[in-house]
Amino acid sequence: MKIVDNEQTWKGFFSYLEGYDIIDSYINVPFKMNLTFDGDSFVGTTIDSESENVITEPILVKGFIENDQISFVVNYPYHYYKDDNNKILIDKNLSHPNIEYLGFYDQVEKKFFGTWEMIISTEKITEEEYIEEVASGGFEIYRDK
Repeated sequence: MKIVDNEQTWKGFFSYLEGYDIIDSYINVPFKMNLTFDGDSFVGTTIDSESENVITEPILVKGFIENDQISFVVNYPYHYYKDDNNKILIDKNLSHPNIEYLGFYDQVEKKFFGTWEMIISTEKITEEEYIEEVASGGFEIYRDK
């Protein structure tokens, strides 16, 4: 994919599984990114419908597009989570894990589709072995303007 304009707006959504019962459901969270490109690399900010009313600082994005692949990392300024009542809470004393996205361009849909993941916690078992708790889900993104 050839980049022509340096300043671009991208839209999409990320999804994650909510619930631990037999009937789990995927939540789709719309987001918008304002990106500045330098060749195939980009930096910018994002906002999503889940955190937009609780996170006041910029949410940073950094990534690249190479051929039909997109890869980027989203870095929230601090930790946020849902409580047992599905209310979004923040903790400015904790850092939020980086969220890594990897997707591929679909020529028919004219969008990138892929997966995201973040390491929630790491537990050291031995000197060389760790157990990671990982959250993951899907996403799609496309250039809006």
